[in-house]
Amino acid sequence: MKNLKDIKLIGLLFLLGIIGTSCVQDDEYNVPEINVEEPNVDVNTTIETIKRIYRGYEPKVIEAGEGSTRELYLAAYVISSDETGNFYKSLVIQDSPENPSAGVAISTETTNLYTKYEPGRKIYFRVDGLYIGEYAGLPTIGILDGDEVGRINVEDFEERILRSTEKVEIQPQTITISQANDNDTNEIFLNTLVKFENVQFPEGLAGIAHYGNPGNTYSVNRQLENCDEKTIVLRTSGYSDFKGLLLPEGNGEITAVLSRFNSDVQLFIRDIDDVNMNDERCNLSGNGEVLELPFFQDFESHNSGEGIPLDIEGWTNVNVNDGTRVFEVMEFNSNNYVQTSAYNSGESPYEVWLVTPGIRLPSDSSPILTVDTNDGFYNGEALTIKIATDFHGDVLTAEWTSLDADISTGNSNGYGSEFTPSGNIDLSTYAGEIVYIGFQYLGASNGITTTYQIDNISVIE
Repeated sequence: MKNLKDIKLIGLLFLLGIIGTSCVQDDEYNVPEINVEEPNVDVNTTIETIKRIYRGYEPKVIEAGEGSTRELYLAAYVISSDETGNFYKSLVIQDSPENPSAGVAISTETTNLYTKYEPGRKIYFRVDGLYIGEYAGLPTIGILDGDEVGRINVEDFEERILRSTEKVEIQPQTITISQANDNDTNEIFLNTLVKFENVQFPEGLAGIAHYGNPGNTYSVNRQLENCDEKTIVLRTSGYSDFKGLLLPEGNGEITAVLSRFNSDVQLFIRDIDDVNMNDERCNLSGNGEVLELPFFQDFESHNSGEGIPLDIEGWTNVNVNDGTRVFEVMEFNSNNYVQTSAYNSGESPYEVWLVTPGIRLPSDSSPILTVDTNDGFYNGEALTIKIATDFHGDVLTAEWTSLDADISTGNSNGYGSEFTPSGNIDLSTYAGEIVYIGFQYLGASNGITTTYQIDNISVIE
């Protein structure tokens, strides 16, 4: 027969087991209700009032008036979420759950904001003593950091923010891509939740590219288009947990926070539930050709001669000023190449682009680009080699990055006797993406007229 001490010990262990089991949390994190009563706050300012303080210039301190010690509180609704990692140290708020008149970002060192201040949560925020201005062109509240707005430290942020018991469904404003891109009129939509209808990702991206770079933490821009071929950028953080998912193939809706980085208008989604694209696509004339490695083009199989433009399926050869002269296929010593020049073009500026089809770079590769160039009657640099991941037919809407390459130069009395190799141009930072290589000629009939020739474009692993 067990003695009394053994029985007590068994009972204690059983009780501890029950307590331990009851403390095990579900896999889904449940946000605790921190306050059960509505904060007693004197709301005495608005986002719109605060934004009028700085008028788009240098940051201005927010204060009730000279010598006043009155606290200034605004009431607003959270529209951002850092749960998936696509927002970082920023709380974006707007002044109404629907049809807002203004929105603003709050820059803070605080992380995991979604656990207390999730989308739809009403908050009260004390702004006196802080600054209103811009961070990279985006209206933002924070501290003064040089000539921009910086992050509020965690302690100060937590002392200033109060969590309401009210949580509502935010109704996004339905706007057009043209409205979003118009910097003269889109101020009222910045830092608000918006929705675009009848949109899709371009051919060459849809169902092929990912939201971000699966293999690194660089942020990525993806072009979004409507059926009128208007485009806007969807930006995805390299730390988002959905960056490795493929872009949807259909047409439909996207809900996002409208943002800006300097002059570039951008969209940020909270998670992929903000994207609903299951309808039939629009048929657009964008550049949908996507090629695999190795990629090589030497123009030998194409007719050559003055006035014969390069015309290869999937390539873009365009004069952005609607002129007739573009890159032409030429031949010398039984070798074909393409060339262009602003000489006698009658165009100032003279801007012509030659863009490859999409080239898919494997995610586990270290791809290398090489190009041969030659110049003639040199009077200035006019050729630049660039790369983009968001090109779909319009060179002016893509985000191009210049590549460091050796380009032929200095043959002022005629043409160079040999083409100049570019050297190995490392494209490894673009591994896992579809890229477009662009050759931009920018000169003028009354200025730089150097003739440039291009040959042997190659991308290999």
